[in-house]
Amino acid sequence: MVANQVKIDELNDRFAKALNATDLVEIKQIIIDNEIVCPISGTRNWTDVRQFNLMFSTEMGSTSEGASKIYLRPETAQGIFVNFLNVQKTGRMKLPFGIAQIGKAFRNEIVARQFIFRMREFEQMEMQFFVQPGSELDWFAKWKETRMKWHQALGFGSDNYRFHDHTKLAHYANAATDIEYKFPFGFKEVEGIHSRTDYDLKQHQEYSGKKMQYFDPEKGESYVPFVIETSIGVDRMFLQVISAAYREEELKKEDGTSDTRVVLRLPSFLAPVKLAVMPLVKRWSS
Repeated sequence: MVANQVKIDELNDRFAKALNATDLVEIKQIIIDNEIVCPISGTRNWTDVRQFNLMFSTEMGSTSEGASKIYLRPETAQGIFVNFLNVQKTGRMKLPFGIAQIGKAFRNEIVARQFIFRMREFEQMEMQFFVQPGSELDWFAKWKETRMKWHQALGFGSDNYRFHDHTKLAHYANAATDIEYKFPFGFKEVEGIHSRTDYDLKQHQEYSGKKMQYFDPEKGESYVPFVIETSIGVDRMFLQVISAAYREEELKKEDGTSDTRVVLRLPSFLAPVKLAVMPLVKRWSS
């Protein structure tokens, strides 16, 4: 067991280094060295590992000659960063504080399938939580705990949730994890939590020429805040709730036979209360 764990750890380290270095040749070599087979066909005849473009591009302009290439946003976060100082100053906010919003996002998914779980156009809810530099990993741990408690409070079973820490981090992050839920088709991501450092605000500051710094009255100094992000898809949450609330009940009949019925058992705080659908009866009882 110890020897196997050592091999697993060595492989994970090798894989993480290849991912972070974007070494596609090494990633394929890992697949070959470990004789990884396709779980469906059983083949080992893999193509070369390739990068995929996950952003939608289009052109903006009234003429083809003067058109500019633009991209549909893959996340709603950047609108928050652009308006960070406006919100902070008008609301007289002190760190730590968060800004949340909901909106459309677009991703050029490699495979769009599994009903509404993975779509190219979806509704996204994100919060950017601004903190002092150096405290971001503590806040990252706190938001992991807070968000997991929120999901588990839905009442769909604590065992149906788990964290999946990222092996490969995005270029802007120093920590990242997913909260996964056990759908009928397996554990899948329902929320992402990331420590985005100060990358986004510094990028906006550099290219706009406008300072994106927060003046800390307690420290008497200005600095660019670090950010903890929580990101959740509305469509995936809807699918999670509906799949978790689906029940098949067995009903015993008077003649000894049984039948089944489908029941939608929503959590009480999510269930609508303005309308009740009932079978027809001859008279009402008080």
